[in-house]
Amino acid sequence: MATYSTNEFRSGLKIMLDGEPSAIAESEFVKPGKGQAFSRVRIRKLISNKLVRKNI
Repeated sequence: MATYSTNEFRSGLKIMLDGEPSAIAESEFVKPGKGQAFSRVRIRKLISNKLVRKNI
């Protein structure tokens, strides 16, 4: 199974999240003025069709 870095996240990328197939709906890189940079990702679970937001 391949592993991806957060800078490789693109819309439409298919991933396994918590054992369920998912697709990245939207990815945004956030660099706040104070603190560490992170990626804000919206993920659509393909089986349940739920939209999940994660900060990675």
